[in-house]
Amino acid sequence: MSLVLESAGGRTAGADRPRNDQYVPALRLLLERLRDWQAVLLSALVASARVSGLSEDERTLVKGPLKLSGVADVEQLRLEITSARGRVGLRPGTRKEGNNRKRIRLRLDVPGYRFEDAAQLAADLAGLRSEPVEQPAASRELPTAKELLDALTGVEILTATGRPKTVVEVPGNVARVQTERSPGGSSVEIGEVQKGLDKLAERGFVQVTVDELGHRSSFVGAVLARLPGARFDGPPARVVLCQPTGDEVASDLHFGELDAVSSVKVRTEQRKLRKLLAGGATSAECALCGDRYPITFLVAAHIKKRAVCTDQERRDLTHVAMLACSFGCDTLYESGWVTVDQHGFVQTRAASGLPEGHLQNRLLHLQGQRCLAHSANSDLYFARHRSNVFVSK
Repeated sequence: MSLVLESAGGRTAGADRPRNDQYVPALRLLLERLRDWQAVLLSALVASARVSGLSEDERTLVKGPLKLSGVADVEQLRLEITSARGRVGLRPGTRKEGNNRKRIRLRLDVPGYRFEDAAQLAADLAGLRSEPVEQPAASRELPTAKELLDALTGVEILTATGRPKTVVEVPGNVARVQTERSPGGSSVEIGEVQKGLDKLAERGFVQVTVDELGHRSSFVGAVLARLPGARFDGPPARVVLCQPTGDEVASDLHFGELDAVSSVKVRTEQRKLRKLLAGGATSAECALCGDRYPITFLVAAHIKKRAVCTDQERRDLTHVAMLACSFGCDTLYESGWVTVDQHGFVQTRAASGLPEGHLQNRLLHLQGQRCLAHSANSDLYFARHRSNVFVSK
């Protein structure tokens, strides 16, 4: 999709103000909101009629892809865009720069939005949605390429164009793949699939192209599209990873053994964050129930949903995240069944109306527990959870 910002100019007859005189703050605000939406800036170029005869390279201000979530200083990016456009269209040797508030086009890839969602994205960027679209695609740790290919062995999978392929076996570092053209099987390096998985986990989408996924891109894309919650979209073809629904997981029996891997609420930096919160120890206490577990059974859970954190909040790792065990506490907090009050005590939904069993017992056990992650600094994040996620009844 493209976002076009019209040029700024002088005051026309009968106008109270110059044309688009809020150009600079508008561009800054749009970049900030796109960053919150974890958008990828594919390119930025001058789009005014006067320079339309120039090649795209001559009109390009920023070459992507640039992940805006990784931009710490939006104002610096705004300056790079505006300062570069003053030279576009000038003849060689011209000393004086031209208008640096020209009409520009930002080409974007925004997770959660497809081409037909342009009007919705425009409304969301205008501030008509209370918070960004949550991007669960990048909030899960994916299985390794070896695990995924092992699980798909003997299963026919379809490429984006509908061609069937079958993983025959996965010996060593390669997978032997049977296709219509190679009924005896051809070899694909597992590393090619792993690179695609890494990109998918990082961004939530990958383009099914040779540049993105290597010379076996159609096969790699077909493998990635079999992850729970993954699907093809386009054109151009790409794999988009969304949070799998219960129906999707239940209907895909082949992935039953991978459910525990694919539904863990972690990001690609999960291991590093978990190690930071545990102080490098091999075991630690769950912040909610207080029980001690090996570090592999603990999740670095964001107290305030990461998708709605500002860049500064995301960097406040010791206060915006906590360790929660995978034996119920992480899921209960994530789904709003438990929260932490302003005094640092765990509050839960009423357990009295629930059937007797593990869930009721877990809620009764958690009610009133002291949260180990609560402090004056972290309560700002817990407050967001209390008001936007927690359901008391």
